[in-house]
Amino acid sequence: MDPKKSLKNLFEESLDRCSPHRSVAEYIKPDKKTGSLRIGDGEQQFDITSRPIYVFAVGKASIPMFEATDQLLGDYLAGSLVVTSDKERTESCQADEVIASAHPVPDERSLKAGQKAKQFLEGLPTESILLTLISGGSSSLLCLPAEEISIDDLNHTFELLNNSGATIREINTVRKHCSQLKGGQMLSFLKTNISIIDLVISDVPDDDLSIIGSGPTTPDSSTFQDAYHVLLEYDLWDHIPKSVHTHIEKGITGEAPETTKPGEDSMGLHRSHIISSARKLANVISDLAKKNYNTYIADGVYNEDVEDVATQIAKQIGKFLTQDSIPLLLIFYGESTVSVTGSGKGGRNQELALRGAIKIAGQKNTTWLSAGTDGIDGPTDAAGAIVDGQTISKAKEKGLDPNKYLKNNDSYHFHEKVGTLFKTGPTGNNLMDLVLVLIK
Repeated sequence: MDPKKSLKNLFEESLDRCSPHRSVAEYIKPDKKTGSLRIGDGEQQFDITSRPIYVFAVGKASIPMFEATDQLLGDYLAGSLVVTSDKERTESCQADEVIASAHPVPDERSLKAGQKAKQFLEGLPTESILLTLISGGSSSLLCLPAEEISIDDLNHTFELLNNSGATIREINTVRKHCSQLKGGQMLSFLKTNISIIDLVISDVPDDDLSIIGSGPTTPDSSTFQDAYHVLLEYDLWDHIPKSVHTHIEKGITGEAPETTKPGEDSMGLHRSHIISSARKLANVISDLAKKNYNTYIADGVYNEDVEDVATQIAKQIGKFLTQDSIPLLLIFYGESTVSVTGSGKGGRNQELALRGAIKIAGQKNTTWLSAGTDGIDGPTDAAGAIVDGQTISKAKEKGLDPNKYLKNNDSYHFHEKVGTLFKTGPTGNNLMDLVLVLIK
């Protein structure tokens, strides 16, 4: 089979096997004969004949996560709110209310979603059960800024952070300290004696609950001082809007409230479960590929500058080129960072693929796929790109200089002209980014 088609098939089939629907079904286990509900391994069990269940879902996978929950619990659900980035599926979703919000930077829709979430949570009765279904993208989709910060100022701050080269942990440290929801603060809207079940699809390194979606239900150990240092490190302190500047200064001096800290979660029964992750996806890909190839899964998550990531992957490729393990599939996962200085169009996966194409130029037996598992790479309609050892020579035959496209952060138009864009449409999932390298 053509190597590019092989990688495309592996990408799609593995995401299907790690679908939000399947992941939720592995954790929500109702017994309608006894009227009981067991979560995961049974640590949480509830009598659902006498306690109403409410569902709040937010993130890129919120609709399929809710649909799976709805199928499993049906008439037991007393109310539901879904916040999604998937505008095309809002009408088909059977939740009580569905809000199509904004990503990757917030706008008025994100503010509306934050306000609706606050109202929904404040209205839950005592002794109820709250299922929160959280996936990546929630930081932008759900926003309730600190009182003095406007949504436009928050939007501009998000843009600066996204283009700075900061890691997701650093970005979300700032986001949490500009919010009334993030960093565990969503818990403050709930009455006591509400049992909370978080089912979370991880899109961050190390599956840190406090980072996923900026941790709306997870207590936060970072501080305003940490947020200030992030802004200083990436030379943003003098460029952020005045309202954000003032709010962080107030937080440092104790005039603005901190995020919810570990030990301050007053909910009696609150458990969080990572139900899917990039590592799980990598293992599924390996299992699927083993019938045709040897496989190698990277030991850790990549989360460095895009050029450093490309260099590290290229070194791994070089180690295997002369070994007896070929044909071989190399599997990497994580999120690279990009400092945007040009005016072009692209996303981190497209740029990583272009840098990868340069690294493997001339290697006729090597094919490289870089893609976001959500099907969306930056502000584009592509998930990423698939390149091989001939991509750069083909580009030069067309008179294209790959380095000029890199300098202008214009990887999208490079791949468009060479025919290497990888388009899937939104997948309804979000398990970080993948790099698959096939050596034949």
